[in-house]
Amino acid sequence: MRYQLILLIILFSLFACGHPTVREMRYTSDTFEPTATVEVLQTWPRDRKYLEIAELEVSASAKANNALVDKAKEMGADAIVIGPTHQHGQVHVPIGGTISDGPAGSFRGVPLNSVRAVAIKYQP
Repeated sequence: MRYQLILLIILFSLFACGHPTVREMRYTSDTFEPTATVEVLQTWPRDRKYLEIAELEVSASAKANNALVDKAKEMGADAIVIGPTHQHGQVHVPIGGTISDGPAGSFRGVPLNSVRAVAIKYQP
C-alpha cells in the first residue's frame, strides 16, 4: 500500500510539472498556418488591423505565458494580448497534517487564479 502511495505521488508530481493546459474559445472558424513567433502585448495594437482568433486561458503559474504563446503559435496567431489575472475562488489545503493521516491541524485557503489572453492575427 505504501509503495502505491509513493508511486501515485511521483506520478502526480511529474504531471504537475508538465506544460499547463490552455483552454481556448474560438472566435472564428478560420484556420491559419502555425507561426514561428508570437508577440506578447499588454494593450491592443492601434497601428495595425487585426482579427481576433480566440480567447485563451491557463492556470496562473511560472509557465503560464509560455503556454499561452505556444498555443497561439499552433493557432497561427501573430500576437496575444494579455489580460489581467482572473480569480476563480479558493481551494482549502490542510496545514499541520495530511488528509490521509487523519484530521489536519487547520486549513488554508489558496486562490485559484488564471491568466487570460486573446490571440490575434494581423491583417494586411
